[in-house]
Amino acid sequence: MQQDPWSVASRRRFLGGSLAMALALAARATAAQDKPIINPPALLENEAGGYRVLPAGQVFCGGIVPVEGHEVVHALFSPWVPLSSAWGVIESHLKGIGRPVQALCGMELRIPAQLTPEGFRDFNAPYIEELRRRDLIIGRYSAVCRTNVAPAGEPPKEPVVHAFSYTDTTTPSGRTFCTSGTADIDPRGRIVAEGDVSAAGMRKRLQYCVDVISERLAELGMSWLDATHIDLCYARDVDDLLGALVVPGVQGSAARGIRVHHARPPIAGSEIELECRGVRREIVLGA
Repeated sequence: MQQDPWSVASRRRFLGGSLAMALALAARATAAQDKPIINPPALLENEAGGYRVLPAGQVFCGGIVPVEGHEVVHALFSPWVPLSSAWGVIESHLKGIGRPVQALCGMELRIPAQLTPEGFRDFNAPYIEELRRRDLIIGRYSAVCRTNVAPAGEPPKEPVVHAFSYTDTTTPSGRTFCTSGTADIDPRGRIVAEGDVSAAGMRKRLQYCVDVISERLAELGMSWLDATHIDLCYARDVDDLLGALVVPGVQGSAARGIRVHHARPPIAGSEIELECRGVRREIVLGA
């Protein structure tokens, strides 16, 4: 895959702008908590897994929140595990800690390269079947969050799992959650600012992702201030994306920093993907 040259200054400007945007978003989201949500979608129950699901589609849900007495745990693989064998590895881990496979609530994938829409559908078909085999499809909807991106440098030779999330029992329960990553692609499948990779176009793409995640958080009864992890995926090196912003101080979730992944969303032409979660525990699983 062709790689875009990065400069340290450009990356810092983009991240600084993203931090500023997250800060402004946190303030808006906090104020919005006082306003009722009009006709929020009903959350689906995954009783075996101990969490509730914000429905979105068969491939991924909008997000999940644990029921009382449960929390989300984030698990990183080091090194990455091939998707074909990761299902068994995850099941073994959950069984070892006394949790059912239905406790799985998040998957973070890395694929070799971006796909056409048709290729993306072909990729998703066996993935959906794996969810169905494990009773992780509720009616017509996936019960599992998903982020799926293509690394711009040193991509894997086959689809792999970077990390996963699951629910575990806890006392007392905390405010934890997980969301699916959202790319710069609208519900009709159209790429936001398609073909425009200028600073203005990239800003529109990022703003769209931020707005979608903000809405999902509100529907889950959460806000950006509940997030402990914000993950931003992008690879396009656009100089002076949001200007040479100096952030005098960050508050809320942005104060914890933003994880940046040199990667693109799975559909060719898309450039930015954003996700967040709130956890109290993160573990690393080795080979």
